[in-house]
Amino acid sequence: MNDKKPKSNLALRLMTAGVWAPFILYMLYWAPGWVFPLVAGTVGVLGAWELFGMIAPEHRHQRLWGTLAAGAVYVLVGVLEDPRWFALGAIALTCGGMLISLARPQPLESAAMRMGWTVAGPFYVGALFAALILLFKQPQYGGSWVLLALLCGFISDTAGYFVGRAWGKHKLNAIISPKKTIEGSMGGLAGGVVSGLLAHFWFLPTLPLLDAVLLSLFATGAGQAGDLCESLIKRSVGVKDSGTILPGHGGVMDRSDAMLFSGAAIWIYVALLAG
Repeated sequence: MNDKKPKSNLALRLMTAGVWAPFILYMLYWAPGWVFPLVAGTVGVLGAWELFGMIAPEHRHQRLWGTLAAGAVYVLVGVLEDPRWFALGAIALTCGGMLISLARPQPLESAAMRMGWTVAGPFYVGALFAALILLFKQPQYGGSWVLLALLCGFISDTAGYFVGRAWGKHKLNAIISPKKTIEGSMGGLAGGVVSGLLAHFWFLPTLPLLDAVLLSLFATGAGQAGDLCESLIKRSVGVKDSGTILPGHGGVMDRSDAMLFSGAAIWIYVALLAG
């Protein structure tokens, strides 16, 4: 008889993060400039495969199209950065996503939902992963902007977990995510502010203190909203996790949902306010 107790979910999550953290730092600061975009694009394609596995598990043609289209959006937004190519690609992918749905319309009662996701899904995954590349390609402190997005997701998630377990009493949104509490959300926002302070005082000195606090709050709040968005997707299709590729975390989208929205929020700041 095996008396060993299974590792807790938290322990598995910390172990997985411990394995990936050094590699991520290497990509952001020391690896050749093509490594992080290549790895992020690969992870994004895996995330799209998971997303369409949830949305259309029995429609492999839509799953394949959605995955390839997400990769195309990633390239259009994060790599080419040419408005002409983006306009052409957006029009072609929109038409293609709708037309591919005609190949197998059954069951008709969910055809419109699948069609909508075949158009919107590639932009959800591809464009938000590309936002991280746009941050990475900033001429100064590019890797540090990405690190801020990652920390806003990780520290907020960790702080929210412990605060929610210790003091969580009031449900944040019981229909979408029964375990999340308002207290946990507040703890997560506080953890996000810690990320902003670390950025200002340590690895992103050009970020003013007030901007660091406000931006981290904005990015962390966006990340929490992104997490709820993916929870809504999973509950609507009746799955617990988007995948099983990351021990303790679930799938790529389970780990990336908050980070993608945090990265998008930080990119908005950089594009509009940071010059």
